[in-house]
Amino acid sequence: MIGYHVTTPRKVQRYTDTGCILPPVRFWPNEYTARRWAKRTGRSVVLQIEVDISHPLPDHKPARWSPDLVRSWVDLNATEPKEAHHD
Repeated sequence: MIGYHVTTPRKVQRYTDTGCILPPVRFWPNEYTARRWAKRTGRSVVLQIEVDISHPLPDHKPARWSPDLVRSWVDLNATEPKEAHHD
C-alpha cells in the first residue's frame, strides 16, 4: 500500500541516519489528507512510503499505521522528488 508520512526535517535526518522509519509508522492514504495534516500540525515534510501491512488509526480517520520498517521513501517536498533507499 502506498501512503504519505508527515514529518519534520529533523526526523527525516534521523530516518536517513538509522536507515529506516521505525514502527509504528503512521501515514495517510492520500497526498491531499497528508498535506492537510502537515499544515494543521506545522510539519513541513511529506514522504511517500510503501508498506505491506497497515491498520486503521482509530482516532484519526482515514489515517493508518504499519508495523513495517520503512526503508525507502520519496520526499515530495523536494524541488525534484528525491528517493531514498536504505538496505
